[in-house]
Amino acid sequence: MEHKIFLQVAGFIILLLGFVLTYNPELVSSKPIPEDTFQAVERRVRWGFLIGFGVLLMFHHQVKPYWFVAALGMTLTLGAMISRVMGIALDGSVPRQWMWVVVELVMVIGFGIWYAKQHP
Repeated sequence: MEHKIFLQVAGFIILLLGFVLTYNPELVSSKPIPEDTFQAVERRVRWGFLIGFGVLLMFHHQVKPYWFVAALGMTLTLGAMISRVMGIALDGSVPRQWMWVVVELVMVIGFGIWYAKQHP
């Protein structure tokens, strides 16, 4: 039980860190904000993987091969999608970014179905 609580607390901290860095990536990077809206959004997306990893640690505590891979794919993609939507809201909308949101949504649904089929 202590192991599960530790993972949930660590996941919550990583999740918060992911949201903070998605909101303000300049905290750890001295690169100037790109003029191109697409690139401005993309600089936020990499921090979405922290969001996804935090969600994974908070809610998935079993390492069964296929089940874990499905959960990992689903949460990392969900984190990237959340960061992308935050970037669109903060930096502006570009049709290519919305295409990636749709692609990531389809991937999350696919991984979710795979996860549900693996679940006992």
